[in-house]
Amino acid sequence: MTSYLAHGLQIDSEVPLPELRPGSDRATDVHIRYGPVPTALPDPVDSCGFFQAAPDTLLLTVRDVGRYLVTNGRDIVVEPLPDCSEDLVRVFLLGSTFGALLHQRHLLVMHASSIETARGAVLFVGPRGHGKSTLLAALVDRGHAMLADDVTAVSVESPSGPVAFGAFPRQRLCTDTAARFDPPLDALPRVPSSNKYVVPVPRFCPGPLPVHAVYALDVHEAADIHLEPVTAAQRFALVGGNTYRSAFLFGLGLSRMHFGAAARLARSVQVSRVTRPVTPFMLEELVDRLEEEIGGPEVSREVPQ
Repeated sequence: MTSYLAHGLQIDSEVPLPELRPGSDRATDVHIRYGPVPTALPDPVDSCGFFQAAPDTLLLTVRDVGRYLVTNGRDIVVEPLPDCSEDLVRVFLLGSTFGALLHQRHLLVMHASSIETARGAVLFVGPRGHGKSTLLAALVDRGHAMLADDVTAVSVESPSGPVAFGAFPRQRLCTDTAARFDPPLDALPRVPSSNKYVVPVPRFCPGPLPVHAVYALDVHEAADIHLEPVTAAQRFALVGGNTYRSAFLFGLGLSRMHFGAAARLARSVQVSRVTRPVTPFMLEELVDRLEEEIGGPEVSREVPQ
C-alpha cells in the first residue's frame, strides 16, 4: 500500500497513483486494492450498460479495461484485464470510479473545474467543449491555484457554508490547448485512448476552501463576452444539472440527498452565466472579464517538482 491525498481524503492504494500527492500520517479514509470483482451485483437497484448500483455499492465494467467495485465510500477493488495497462486502469479509477466513491460519501460531486481566489473557490461548469479546462489552464497561467480540473467535490455540511476540496495537481488537455502552455507536447504523457495530454499544474490548492461562486460557461454567435447573474429558478438547474455521473445516484439511493445538497449550494453562493463567442475563443479577454469579478490570484502555491 502507498498513501496518497486527493479530494480531502487519505487514500491507501495498491494501485500506483502517481498523479496524486503523497499521503500523510492521518487515518485512512479510502482503501484501494487489486482483487476479484463480481461480474454482476446480486440485487441491483439500477443497471445501465456499464454500471450496476445498489445502496452503498457500485459495480463499474469497462470494456477492454476491467471491473471496479466501490462500496461504502471507503473501499475500491480493481480487477483489470490481463493485458490492460496501468495508465488506462487509472483513467477510469480516478474518473468514474472515484466519482462513485465521492457520491457514497455524501459529497456533491460537481462536473466542474475550479480555482482558488481571494474570495474563495470559484467553480466553472458547462457542457463538454465549452472550455472549462482551457479556461482553467489560462487562469493557472495567470497565477491562480487550481483545485480541480474536471471533478470538484463539495461538502455542504459545514455551518459556515459549502466548501470545495482540491483533487490532484494534473490537468488533461486536448492537443490545441496543451500546446498553448509549457512544457512542450513531446515532454507530456498522453491519456490512453484519447487525444489528451496529462499536464502538471504549477500551482495547486488542496482545500478545503469556502465556495464563493459558480460560473456556467456558454457560447453564442455574437462577438462580445456577456456575464450576468442567473435567476433563482436557474440557479438550481445549473448546479444540479452539472453533477458528475448523476446517473449513479438513483441506484445508490442518493437522489434525495443530492437534491438537498445541490439546492443548498445553489442558494448559498453566487451563480452566474458567462457567454463567449463560438469563434474566436477570446480566451485572454474572457480571463480579463472574469478577473474583474473574482479578483486576481490569492497566494502563490507552487507545486514541488
